Amino acid sequence: MSRPLTIAAVQLPTLPDSGPAPDRQTARFTSAEHWLEQAGQRGADLACLGETFNVVGLDLTRTTATPLVRDALAATLNRFAPIARRHNMAIIAPVLAVLDDVLRNAALVIDARGELAGQYCKVHCIENEKALGVVPGDTWPVFDVKGARIGVQICHDNSFPESARCLTLNGAEIIFWPHIMSGWGGEFMDVLLRAPAIHNGVHVVPVCYGCPPERAWRPGMLIGRSSVIGPDATILADAGRHPGIAFAQIDLDAPRVATCFTRDGDWVWRTDMSNDRRPDTYAALTAPNLRRPPIRAGDAGGTGAFKL
Repeated sequence: MSRPLTIAAVQLPTLPDSGPAPDRQTARFTSAEHWLEQAGQRGADLACLGETFNVVGLDLTRTTATPLVRDALAATLNRFAPIARRHNMAIIAPVLAVLDDVLRNAALVIDARGELAGQYCKVHCIENEKALGVVPGDTWPVFDVKGARIGVQICHDNSFPESARCLTLNGAEIIFWPHIMSGWGGEFMDVLLRAPAIHNGVHVVPVCYGCPPERAWRPGMLIGRSSVIGPDATILADAGRHPGIAFAQIDLDAPRVATCFTRDGDWVWRTDMSNDRRPDTYAALTAPNLRRPPIRAGDAGGTGAFKL
């Protein structure tokens, strides 16, 4: 038995931040349409864009954000649903949008029929997002599309191993991770990309943005590296630093197998990992969070103030 699925991690180009904001948002929709068409023409079953593709790079304020994206949900469905139907391809479209009168950093899941299968709202919003009025979500939904059970975590969610673990426990076989990461490179980012697959035995699909083709990537730019990563943390496809699409065919019926992990012989790792969990000892994870004042770099040396 096998369940083959072709995944496309669509690494959009970063676009110039000039002109009226509505025009710039429209340009980002047009760019996304072009690249999703490319993914569909190449036979993708599932395609994912980067975080808040409709406003990435725009200078937003609490006053301007909500009016700009009030119609983003409708625009996303109107423009992407025909692409999904035309290519029999599900689409994960991360947007800044007003959903039920609330500003959200969300991922819209459009199935291959062009219908909205559901939405995930980013749980771990950063302070800059909250300053815009973005309201965090509080659930870890899993969606059934193209014969797969998929989950989504967005950017800062990956700072918390619990995010991917909750999605895994909820049944996700693939975790998509749209993000806007920059400033880090090399070993740090390589480990960060692979960690959810290592910890959970699932396929992971990080999706970021590419630097301009005429420029060399350097630390501080958006990281790129949109990838398809197997449950054993092997990188099956990597879009590199510039715009493009990471394509890979995976088999959801070929799980990660471990030798002598918890007993002699070769066994499916994810099942054993789940069986060996001790949730009765994890009370510290759900204890109330004591917020502490932020500590500026250089101010905590030798004081112990940074300790939990």
